[in-house]
Amino acid sequence: MQELLGRKVETGIVDRAVRDAVRGRSTVIIVEGGAGTGKTALLRHVVATARREGVSALFASGARRRQPEFGAAAELLGLRRPPAASESGSDDVFAALYDHVREITRTGPLVLVVDDVHRIDGQSLGWLAHLARRLSGLPVLLVVSVPVGEWPASREVYDELRSTVNHVEISLDPLGEDEGARLLELSCGTRPSPQFASLCRRLTGGNPRFLVELARQLNQEGIGTDDQAAGQLPALAPPRIARYVTDRLARHSAHSLTVAKTLAVLDADARHSLVKELSGIEDGEVANTVLGLTELGLLRAGATIAFVHPIVRVALYRCMRAEERNRYHLGAARLLAASEADPPVTARHLLAVGPTASPEVTDLLCDVAVRLTALGYLEQATACTQRAIQSSLSPAHRIRLMLQLGVALSGYDHHVSIKYLRNAGSGVRTAAERALIGQHLALATAALGDLAGAIGVLDEHVEPVSQANPALGSRLRGYRQVLHALAPSAAPAPDEQDGAGGELAARAVRLAWAGRDPAGARAAAEAALAAEGVVDSGALVLSFALLPLVYADRLDTVERYLQEAEQRAPAVQVPELAVLRSQVALRAGDVEQAEAAARTAVAAVEDGLPEPVVFHHLAALVEALLERGEHEQAEELLRQARVPGEPAAEWRNNHLLAARGRLRIALGQRRAGLADLLECGARLATWGVRNPAAGSWHVDAVTALVALGRRAKAVRLAAEQRQAADLWPTERAVGRSLRAQAVLATDPAERVALLRQAVAVLEEAPAATLELGHTVGDLGTALAETDQREEAREMLRRALDLGQRCGGTALGDHALAALLKLGARPRRRAQTGWDALTPAESRVAELAVEGKKNREIAGILYVSLRTVELHLTSIYRKLSVSNRAELIRES
Repeated sequence: MQELLGRKVETGIVDRAVRDAVRGRSTVIIVEGGAGTGKTALLRHVVATARREGVSALFASGARRRQPEFGAAAELLGLRRPPAASESGSDDVFAALYDHVREITRTGPLVLVVDDVHRIDGQSLGWLAHLARRLSGLPVLLVVSVPVGEWPASREVYDELRSTVNHVEISLDPLGEDEGARLLELSCGTRPSPQFASLCRRLTGGNPRFLVELARQLNQEGIGTDDQAAGQLPALAPPRIARYVTDRLARHSAHSLTVAKTLAVLDADARHSLVKELSGIEDGEVANTVLGLTELGLLRAGATIAFVHPIVRVALYRCMRAEERNRYHLGAARLLAASEADPPVTARHLLAVGPTASPEVTDLLCDVAVRLTALGYLEQATACTQRAIQSSLSPAHRIRLMLQLGVALSGYDHHVSIKYLRNAGSGVRTAAERALIGQHLALATAALGDLAGAIGVLDEHVEPVSQANPALGSRLRGYRQVLHALAPSAAPAPDEQDGAGGELAARAVRLAWAGRDPAGARAAAEAALAAEGVVDSGALVLSFALLPLVYADRLDTVERYLQEAEQRAPAVQVPELAVLRSQVALRAGDVEQAEAAARTAVAAVEDGLPEPVVFHHLAALVEALLERGEHEQAEELLRQARVPGEPAAEWRNNHLLAARGRLRIALGQRRAGLADLLECGARLATWGVRNPAAGSWHVDAVTALVALGRRAKAVRLAAEQRQAADLWPTERAVGRSLRAQAVLATDPAERVALLRQAVAVLEEAPAATLELGHTVGDLGTALAETDQREEAREMLRRALDLGQRCGGTALGDHALAALLKLGARPRRRAQTGWDALTPAESRVAELAVEGKKNREIAGILYVSLRTVELHLTSIYRKLSVSNRAELIRES
């Protein structure tokens, strides 16, 4: 006889009860369990066990249709027809049936089994209670089953059955993870991966029936049981589960099926009030129905109502007719829109409604798309707008939607944005609309790397817009100046000095790049920031206005404007602002914030956007990861992005070359890294960038040149940096220059002296904690080389502290290694276990333990799916686990 998985305790109880009957002792067993937990399977086990022991076993089951009085008793005892009660009542029949049982036991012990006792006729249930009270001294085992939450019509009689002295209750719980995995293995023929088995258990709640039906569908569709196949599980809807559950619901109460279908459509949005409105059922009836289904084990009620078994929701949803689903979804969308609920939730229901020409649906789609765009849900906003455009619209309405969609996509999908903006351009009438098209069409074209084309777009729009609205024309001329600054090979920019924010920002950044007039660059930047509407002009113009102040280390001022822009900017500007935020945070010595902002930028642009945009944002993340010491993760990110050996000569790619060069050197690829850094310097020169504060590539290049024996080139580069620092004498620029000179020093004492000067200068810098930490670490190493061990340890401890304060793991690791080499015993940073996780890894681990899927984690943390996967790989390594199930157990 096949063992019932996960029911070792329960089968042990009934097996002992059968043996007790053989020994002449009586027992009553009541088996309770939720739908599909295996009550019938356990009762069949009882019958099989009895017959194996040579015991007579009689079986009956509650009928789905109405039974005659004593019908179940007659079926159980094998009577030809149910006995009829006399006028005086049922006592005579009870006594006669009892005598019949006693007569059977004269030939040996007896096992009586009744499945679904809640559905048998009332007289038969009364007789079972009568029998149970009189079993003492008879070799009889009586076993009945009843589902949780479904009670017999006469609850009082059932309670009498449960109150017998010699009764035992068995409650069937869901299968555990190991038992569920074993059941899948037996049903599918292959052992499931831990992740696959864990997800199956979550979807089915460990319900044996649902697991078996899920396995049946896996076999029918040829789906495997490995990690790769796990992604297909949430969409599976076994039809036999739908039939089983709908049958149970139809019998349960008048409103059960309607409420369950409503919940299946609402899913995570199922609040009591919304269920009442959408189902059209009175509030009290909804509450009673939900309570009944909760007792039945199908629902879990709280602030929202959810299915205990997610697979039941999917199965119910799929078995609904399309028009029925559409009716529910449209009703939900109406209710949610009227209550100004969360726009993504409303959009989900609207998009689930099939194609329709309904003006009401079109209006709802347009309204929700506007709200989604403002909140940054660009993908859903685009989907809603595209669906609306496909509807029957007036030409003017269609043009407005195309313009709205083109603007929304300008920072998300540049090719499609350009298509919609050009289509909208053929029908717009107002100067404001033309200016909006010109601005976003130019920026989308520039993002694709075609700066000349972007400038051409603005050339087409400036004059017509200026004639109708001089202020808007001035704004477009400002954008044109900014794009000219990014395109040194383009024709010279027109001489436009009308005080527009963009024009002032372009002038300020050119001065800052030249690095010869710090005061003039700062003044131009402050004038640009003071210009009307500059904060609302877009991330590119604002970045140009702020860069001179970033180079001047006026980070407090930058922070103020950046915060204002982040609060007011539309969602399409968020990625560019996040890159600037990352760069500012890194300069200020906040590596954790720099990494988080860079991940936000990368997550927003990783799918299908042009290379310059992706590479620019990726470079910010690589720089943060370098400070974290996460070299392998940074290398993997670049590999996944398929960065070419020679990126195109585009302004954004300069950032990439500098970051990749530093990474390659950190990985020991010194020649390749140096080539990137020198190419970065050569390209910056074509833009007229001479300012040493524009990047830290010089120090790394000088160090690599010296290591490769190219001293003459290193000397020239360090001299250029020193001269540039004299012209732009911020503490950071001067400190970097001194640090580069220290690399060249052949006399150890001279190296120490130069590094002391660098430290002293950087200590006066307003926000150069990380830069100071690296320089202090270099000084500690140099002191150790001159045998000044005590002071060397002091400097290295300080570098270790600065690294820990900044979140600079790489700096901390370098200082720690040097201290250990000097015989010091600082407190070691954990390498394994939960303490070894970075803040970002800790957050990912917490969400994974809560049961969130990778895509959900990515959405919550605003990072890419690939980033989550990389974090989990690092988490598994540090915690010595190999999958999610082990991670949950380890927590």
